[in-house]
Amino acid sequence: MLAPLARRRDARAYDRRMSRERRRSSPTSVAPDVLAELYSGQSVALLQELHILTRDARLNQDSRRKLKQVNHLLQFIEPLLQQALQARGDVTLVDHGAGKSYLGFLLYDRFFAQRAVGTVWGVEARAELVARSADLAQRLGFARMRFVAATVRDAMAALPATVDVVTALHACDTATDDAIDFALQRQAQA
Repeated sequence: MLAPLARRRDARAYDRRMSRERRRSSPTSVAPDVLAELYSGQSVALLQELHILTRDARLNQDSRRKLKQVNHLLQFIEPLLQQALQARGDVTLVDHGAGKSYLGFLLYDRFFAQRAVGTVWGVEARAELVARSADLAQRLGFARMRFVAATVRDAMAALPATVDVVTALHACDTATDDAIDFALQRQAQA
């Protein structure tokens, strides 16, 4: 029992330290029109890494639309994560067909980074995208993000037995059906 608590404390301390470092490395001059698009505390450094914001912290029209769409989606997912957290004291999200893991990264930044528990799993068949995402998570200090290079079906054995929320924003072809099947098999809440 003590070892898991120590790991949680270490993870929390690490996440806080990395969050401070991310804020320090973020540009201080973000245009007011860009700030209006961000939620309070949203990581400018993350948005730049995801190429949603430019190096000079600007938004082009396409990026502005994408950011609005993802932030709108986060408003629906965040209460589901909160419910799972309250129900069992932990929360696990699996994002199938994750691609570059935009959704997973933004959820981690908005919800998971402020907590000592919870894990985001990104499942993507393209190994190069998984490697890039894992590297970015490490650079940003997102210690509780995990990535699996596999199809939804092939990833079954690598993923945890308890899953609370399953997303499949970019799942193509039968991957959507496989993600729904996965969620049902793992008895995910959402």
